[in-house]
Amino acid sequence: MSKGLKLAAFLCAVMMVLASCGGKTEQTQTVQSGEGKEANKELKLLFPQMIEREGEILAGGTLVCGLVGDTPWKGIFNTFLYEDNPTYEAMLPMLANFMVDGPNHEIREGYCAMTFDREKKTATYHINPGLTWSDGVPVTAEDIIFCYECIGHPDYTGVRYDSRYANVVGMVDYHEGKAKNISGVKKIDDKTVEVTFIEYEPGILWGSGITYNAEPYHYLKDIPLTEMASHDRVRKTPLSCGPFVINSMVEGDIIEYVPNPYWYGKKIALDKLIMKRIAPTSLAAALKAGEVDIVDYFRADLYDQFVVLDDEGRTVFDENGKPKLKVDNLDFICNVDNAYGYLGFKFGVWNKEKGECEMFPDGGKFKDKALRQALGYAMDNDGINDIYYHGLRFTANSFITPYHPGFYDINRKGYSYNPEKAKQLLDEAGYKDVDGDGYRETPDGKPLKINFLYMSGSDVAAPIANYYIQNWKDVGLNVALNDGRLIEFNAFYDRLRNDDPAVEMYMAAWGVGSNPRPNGLYGREAQFNRLRWVNEKNDKLLAKISSEDSFDEAFRAQAYKEWDENILEEAPAVPTAYRIRLCAVNKRVKNWDIRFVKDWDWCDAALVSDKPAVNTMK
Repeated sequence: MSKGLKLAAFLCAVMMVLASCGGKTEQTQTVQSGEGKEANKELKLLFPQMIEREGEILAGGTLVCGLVGDTPWKGIFNTFLYEDNPTYEAMLPMLANFMVDGPNHEIREGYCAMTFDREKKTATYHINPGLTWSDGVPVTAEDIIFCYECIGHPDYTGVRYDSRYANVVGMVDYHEGKAKNISGVKKIDDKTVEVTFIEYEPGILWGSGITYNAEPYHYLKDIPLTEMASHDRVRKTPLSCGPFVINSMVEGDIIEYVPNPYWYGKKIALDKLIMKRIAPTSLAAALKAGEVDIVDYFRADLYDQFVVLDDEGRTVFDENGKPKLKVDNLDFICNVDNAYGYLGFKFGVWNKEKGECEMFPDGGKFKDKALRQALGYAMDNDGINDIYYHGLRFTANSFITPYHPGFYDINRKGYSYNPEKAKQLLDEAGYKDVDGDGYRETPDGKPLKINFLYMSGSDVAAPIANYYIQNWKDVGLNVALNDGRLIEFNAFYDRLRNDDPAVEMYMAAWGVGSNPRPNGLYGREAQFNRLRWVNEKNDKLLAKISSEDSFDEAFRAQAYKEWDENILEEAPAVPTAYRIRLCAVNKRVKNWDIRFVKDWDWCDAALVSDKPAVNTMK
């Protein structure tokens, strides 16, 4: 199958997955092809999206969840202070479904319900009366207001204060120290908070300017905000209003959860729930031995140790049309991940005083759009996905992912592998090999060497980095790893966050969340804009997405289309791959569900045996 057809097949499968509402492995979906012709294709998901196993639920037991990583998580267990995804994954059992997504990932009712009033420009929180912190204190309006006041506080140094929160009435004055409270955040009663916005834009329905969680005001109020991230009440003994609460931990490596004694919801069957960091090199053995029950976001580079592949690295199916496994103690479930990989270029620094990105005065090494585009076309992402990820990742064609089917366009072209086009772009822009060493010089004849920051963390990290470096060498570009080596996770993001001048180009990934609005990643006031890229047309297109006109569905879809086309053309970054989220489940686990829209919560987790299933296949 050609690379173009493989990508089309994957994108069709993505749309089928998003339409799926259960654990089926096959469905038919009609899609629009790149040539404008419709074609019916029967497509197959490798695995179902959920498991509901037969057998009586065990009363008690300990469920062990493995979080794969080669470095400890940072362990800031607070929803407005944490920044690393491993910490977020580790604290999920105590967050639970405070708010959940609807069919298009808009906010729908969780343990906190929301109502929206476009005419009044308000969003109102309605806290469930039964929701209680693990110390017995009820969750109240103060716990919601506390989140707003911390995010907007002049001493707040986290990444969440941006244009989304600045859109709350009175937030800017509060942030600048001109007001003692936020006038647009009002307590209606003990269980109700009303938030008023300056501009009522569609992203609010998806969570723009909305805090998805509460934090315990009574427990944290006396800790200075500047000291909160390092305080034991955040690091070691955080409170929970979800099904589970932290009982003990080995910092950065293991968390032991027990049921929240004040949990008001469904009765919890488990005695304990363990979150355990597993080194990538130990994961396969741990799963086969039954040392961990659940590994979500299963690493694609370990896939061939569990699933039979043919000589070309493709999955082999049994007589029932199911993937043929190499183990008998596990099941797998999968879904489309809400993330995409990208190649990023550095354009400037974060100006803390102004609260915005500031580009280099001379435009930096990547001021020439042709160079950026050429680097994109030179990447053989299909080759990477086939060789190292066994088809569990596919070349991305857009900065909008299939996770948001209402805004994603299957026909967007993106940057497919085209080294000849890369060479043509470089030639026309004046990047030529003047001295005959095999590498191109800049248009003014100076040597061109690009520093490339790449993250460690798996056995295939180094081969993949070298594969890309060879791709760029093939079109005459001299690219080398920063410091000549891979960088571990925490150091990688520290260097990006701190705008290390030695970092010029890097490869990373974004989780996109429920709100498709891209301002938080690519706006000039977004700290998460690690590119530090600023573009006036981009500003205008982001404003169009956020305008009141975008409440009209057709207008909103067109606004996203125009934004995506512009950023693809300007190429401040290049999308590289979409991911399939794969989850390994031990056969003693009663149920697990990774569908986008579901009622499953951590309180539903249960076992059917007190002993884990152990692999007996050789």
